[in-house]
Amino acid sequence: MEIYPVVMAGGTGTRFWPASRSNLPKQFLDIIGSKTMIEQTIERVSPVCREENVIIVGNEAHHVLLKKISGKRRFVILEEPFGRNTAPCIGFAAIYLRKHGVVDEPMAVLPADHFIIDQERFRRILSIGGRLARKGSIVTIGIVPTRPEAGYGYLRKGPAQDEIEGVEVYNIEQFVEKPGEEDALRYTESKDYFWNSGIFIFTPETILEEIQLHLPEVYEGLLRIEEGMGERNYQEVLRSVYQEFPSISIDYGVMEKTAHSVFAIPGDFGWSDVGSWESLYELRKKETDDNKNLVHGKNLLFDTKSCFVFNKSKQIVVGLGIEDLVIVNTDDVILVADIKKSQDIKKIIEEIKRKGLTLIL
Repeated sequence: MEIYPVVMAGGTGTRFWPASRSNLPKQFLDIIGSKTMIEQTIERVSPVCREENVIIVGNEAHHVLLKKISGKRRFVILEEPFGRNTAPCIGFAAIYLRKHGVVDEPMAVLPADHFIIDQERFRRILSIGGRLARKGSIVTIGIVPTRPEAGYGYLRKGPAQDEIEGVEVYNIEQFVEKPGEEDALRYTESKDYFWNSGIFIFTPETILEEIQLHLPEVYEGLLRIEEGMGERNYQEVLRSVYQEFPSISIDYGVMEKTAHSVFAIPGDFGWSDVGSWESLYELRKKETDDNKNLVHGKNLLFDTKSCFVFNKSKQIVVGLGIEDLVIVNTDDVILVADIKKSQDIKKIIEEIKRKGLTLIL
């Protein structure tokens, strides 16, 4: 069995502003360890696939960054002219594979900016999912909730349908959009739901059939791109088609509508979507000092507790008598915030756009 990882790397990563910017989004940052998140994602799957099987779907605005990641390695890089959410992104990768004769081998769709602790377990789950996908199944990896989380999508599971190598496989009865806090609490307490990890496994043939059925206008555009691949006017066709694509997720566009059986495998491998400065702090808590401070870059801290200092400038960040803050210092912006409110950075981004201060985005 050949596995074709599709790494979705076109996101903007605004929740890690001001370290992440439009020209340097989250997946290109080394916020966990010495390598970028996209590099870690690729390394995570490299033991179970050939180098040339890796497909990175990014934005053409990040062409230089994508080429730097690839280097002399034989990854396939597909550049979208515009971000149009995950359905066009996944369809783009699927038609590339079909164009190159791959129709019934599993493609594993992976966000470029997640973190996984037990990588060996992750690869085992991925391989089991690939075996199911080769039979025509749509497979997702569900994460057992550890807390009520209103910011995640949920999967309502049915009874276990199978057991493969000691791993139970569940039928998914419903995809649920991000709920309110009350529903999130209810879902968590019921034990009937997974978090939606955004990781999918299916063959190009299966997902293209689903896109054709549920998103026919997207499928027609994908056909035009497929026909243009290798032709002189490919870039012109690609840009023209992407301008017409709706911005739609694979969850909303296909998964919530499909009559096809969707299976979920529990992802018990230590997963995090690293969705905020607070979640990054929690993820790296073992690295904190005696006062529970996590620091990156030059700093001097006095009588300071439970703070996250991320300093990417040549300046020295000095803290005195502070607690539970995140301080992000770049060459042109300093963010000081209650770490428990770091999810609200999107409000700052909206205000910056409203005031026309786009140079700092």
